[in-house]
Formats: sequence, C-alpha cells, structure tokens
Amino acid sequence: MRSLPQVDQGLKAAIDCGDVPGVVAMAATHEGPLYQGAFGRRALPDGPAMTTDAVFWIASMTKAITSTAAMQLVEQGKLSLDRPVAEVLPELGSPQVLEGFDTAGEPKLRPARRPITLRHLITHTAGFGYGVFNVDIGRYVEKTGTPDIFSCQNAALMLPLTFDPGDKWAYGINIDWVGKAVERASGQKLGDYFAEHLLAPSV
Repeated sequence: MRSLPQVDQGLKAAIDCGDVPGVVAMAATHEGPLYQGAFGRRALPDGPAMTTDAVFWIASMTKAITSTAAMQLVEQGKLSLDRPVAEVLPELGSPQVLEGFDTAGEPKLRPARRPITLRHLITHTAGFGYGVFNVDIGRYVEKTGTPDIFSCQNAALMLPLTFDPGDKWAYGINIDWVGKAVERASGQKLGDYFAEHLLAPSV
C-alpha cells in the first residue's frame, strides 16, 4: 500500500482545526487497497481513537446507493423516470397535499395536482418532507398517530405532501419510496439487490 502523506496531512488538518471529530478514509482499485488512514476520535472529547475498522452509521448516504439502484433499473426499462411511479407503487396513486390545519386542529388535505414520478422522488421534488424539519409534517404525525420515520415502519411513509410534485425541493422520505420501487421492479429485497448489483466485489 502506497504512502500518501498529502492525504494524511489533509485529513489530519480537518481534525486539528475542529471541522470533524474523526475521519476514516480508504481508496482501492480492482487490484486492492491503495490507501487507508484514520485520524481523530470516535467521540469527543476523549473517546477512543478512530481506527480503519471503525463501524459507522451511514444514514442518508444510503440515498445515493438507492438512487443508483433505481437508475440501473431505469436503464433496464424496469422503471421509468417520468411515468407515474404509482404504476409500481400503487400506494402513491392518490397523493394528498397538506395545506395546514383547521380551527379544530384537523389536517386540511387536497389531491395533488399531478402524479408523483421517480424523477420527483430521486430529486426530492415530490413534496415529501421529514417531521423533524417540517413543522406541519411533525404536527400531522402527532395528530394522526402516524409512526415516526425513525420507527422504520412502512406506515411511517404514509404521509401527505407539503407541495405539489415538481413545484419545489424538500428533503424528506422520497428515497425511502425509491427503495420500495427498486424492490417492486426487481423482485428482490433492497439489501439483496444492493449486495448482488452494487456492493459485491466485481470479479
């Protein structure tokens, strides 16, 4: 494995100036690892040192992997970017837009003006939000008893839109629905699809 002191210096500098508490970086080709380095701590102020085998919760980084899986299926003609995604996800066939709450605190919903597409979902323009960022969605979840997204229940995805598909951008549960579309179009569980088509070593 080659020494890459300029990479070490850049990563160490990020630790030293407080940009990040800890970092692990690796680079490889089909021939094997080229670089690996670990700097900083797993927890501040005096947690254990970061190591190259540290385990991370990658959270929203799975959005990029899920979107890549969907685009593979678009290339194969199994998914369409611009057809109504309800063709594979009937649950999204009648999306509702949340327009606030009435005087009794009940949600005010109306039908969306256009169907949701895979393109909307991948680009976060479908209208879905996260309750943690959107006050109205948080209030809707509380009022209706909808499970929180962190419960990882399918029912947590059954949320109204915050605007009509294609009108704006909002960070939300869009890619969760993309994962569902990948499962329906491929006939595989999402993790199995990832393992077979994206994450397994190429030979």
